[in-house]
Amino acid sequence: MIFYFSGTDNSLWVARTIAAELEDTSIVEIGNAMVSNSDLVFNISKSERIGFIFPVHSWGIPWIVRGFIKKLKINNYNNNLIYCILTCGDDCGLTNKMFLKLVKQKGWHCRHIYSVQMPNTYVVFPGFDTDPSDLEQKKKIEAKVTLHKIISAITTDTPIDCYLQKGHAFLKSRIIYPLFCRFMMSSKPFRTTNKCTSCGLCAQKCPTHNIHLENGRPVWQNICTQCLSCLHHCPVEAIEYGKLSVGKGRYFYGKRKI
Repeated sequence: MIFYFSGTDNSLWVARTIAAELEDTSIVEIGNAMVSNSDLVFNISKSERIGFIFPVHSWGIPWIVRGFIKKLKINNYNNNLIYCILTCGDDCGLTNKMFLKLVKQKGWHCRHIYSVQMPNTYVVFPGFDTDPSDLEQKKKIEAKVTLHKIISAITTDTPIDCYLQKGHAFLKSRIIYPLFCRFMMSSKPFRTTNKCTSCGLCAQKCPTHNIHLENGRPVWQNICTQCLSCLHHCPVEAIEYGKLSVGKGRYFYGKRKI
């Protein structure tokens, strides 16, 4: 069983690839699970692997994933193999330690925690933008190679060193990440320009179910996790985050094929 969260489909691609290779794996989208399964109880078989796949947000765990794991109940858990795959545009900081602490509090043990570098998606901070097309394609190609190694490690239950952590990890994950969670979760800056066609795709793609349409225009509520799915998936690029996203790129995994 795979539990995944994805805004711009990087982690969704990883989850689908893993599920296809492991064959017997079912996929559970975390946002939908929190809406439809309030008790968050799941049954697993004796030999079933348990995977967690999600993006790194500001060198930490997205709040929706953190909340999901805290509430998650897995029946029949008996030291089943647990793995975690993080997707990141730059590096992961200390997200691995955050995850290991969470699962330890649940009485679970995770032997496999890896990262896959993917194209950048966070564009609502000064100096942050999507990758140039050539770098985006390079990351996608390298991600396939990395994921092949990870799948082999999980299949044989042989942990490998495959985690991207650059400098200043403590500053990023212990100082910047808490500030991000405290001050950057607001959806108030989101707005639409006159290019909006009222297609409703933003509401359909929002993994936290934070958007609904009023008079054909999206209205954001207050359960945003800053995944920017709405902004990136808008087919006419009519969604902006205040002035911070103006003139910046848009990206989701299937937008350009390699």
